[in-house]
Amino acid sequence: MAVSSEQRAAALRLTLAAAGLVLGLSSAAVLPLLLPWSGQLVLVSLVLGLALAPFVSLFALRRLRAALAPVRVLPVALGVAGASALALVPLFALYRAELRVLNHGDAPFELSIDGRKLARVEPSSGESALAGVALVVPAGDHEFRVVSARDGGELFRARERIEGGHPHLFAPQSAGYCFSIERRGYGDAASELQSEPLDGANPFWVLPDGISWFSPNPEPGVLSTSGGTLSCLRQKRCDY
Repeated sequence: MAVSSEQRAAALRLTLAAAGLVLGLSSAAVLPLLLPWSGQLVLVSLVLGLALAPFVSLFALRRLRAALAPVRVLPVALGVAGASALALVPLFALYRAELRVLNHGDAPFELSIDGRKLARVEPSSGESALAGVALVVPAGDHEFRVVSARDGGELFRARERIEGGHPHLFAPQSAGYCFSIERRGYGDAASELQSEPLDGANPFWVLPDGISWFSPNPEPGVLSTSGGTLSCLRQKRCDY
């Protein structure tokens, strides 16, 4: 039985879509590991390029280009590229973590991780949702080093483990400050305000998901709802 030109075109579109998805989804899974310090925009660009590579190659071949009209291929190419880029979003979050760096000292310091100078952190003492510096760091074990921005003297060095997808707090100059996690239930889950101190001599903590930074939980309202629980990170001068 003879195969029509329309059937050949449909088979070619299916082949291109399969090849694009294999390249796009594979790169979305692997590139965040191969390029741990690359930003999300860079990784998305690479994933899109690999997902679209089969379609670009098609139009470099004159014989295949004549067999398949570009207007019929464009929606397939856009769908493959979009699916690959969307797959990168949860994987990027899984392989990375938020790190909030605070400086409670008297002078600015510089933070390096694995030999990369990532941030200059100015002193701050009051509670503020914008206090310190927020970074995105690859999951895994890393060498942390803090030096004075004035004279380059080393203030802190340790190997810490970043857990992907979880927020982290790093406060190497926090002597005299105590941190705690406050939780409050609302609606059907209503409960009294609970406070859990962050213990340990190491100024590095893995925090629970969904926590807010130095923003007190609101007081319960008058409306009765199914509710839930909110958590926030608080700081204060230690009592001792």
